[in-house]
Amino acid sequence: MTDHNNSSTGDSAGAAGASGGSVDDWEAFLSEHQHELHDIEHSKTARKFNKHAERQEKQTLVSVHDLTSDAFVGGGGPRDYRSSWLDTDDVMDQYGAGFTPPNPDLSNIKRSRLVFGLIFVIGIVGIIATVFIPHMASVLGVVFALCILVGAGGLLAQHKGHDETKRDEFDDGARV
Repeated sequence: MTDHNNSSTGDSAGAAGASGGSVDDWEAFLSEHQHELHDIEHSKTARKFNKHAERQEKQTLVSVHDLTSDAFVGGGGPRDYRSSWLDTDDVMDQYGAGFTPPNPDLSNIKRSRLVFGLIFVIGIVGIIATVFIPHMASVLGVVFALCILVGAGGLLAQHKGHDETKRDEFDDGARV
């Protein structure tokens, strides 16, 4: 084995080695002590240490039973909190923002869109009602299925995407 005493002679190379050294010093050390390091690496103690380290990695560090109940809920239950972000009225009063309900403008709905929507709804209600009239189901089923197809086709043909609701080119369609 190697001697644990410091064998530096006090020159500048020894001082550089003591304060971190260079890569060449480290490589020289490794090549000089390669046989001893190999023996240490493959020793019975090293294998025991590796097995112990692997077992320690598999063990849990913290268990739920190690923690007290106040670590989860502050000593009380979930309903013991005085304030929550779910208390909408209090939060809105605190920040001074009032609630403005949405008020969409429905006055400019096209008549053709309204007609296609009504045909579509009539077709759906008619198909459901056809179940209760079995002797006329074949004729009414075809008529109401055509209503669904015409209504849905007309609504899809008139749909222009969300570009229809944009206010300017930077509007992504999100409304708050």
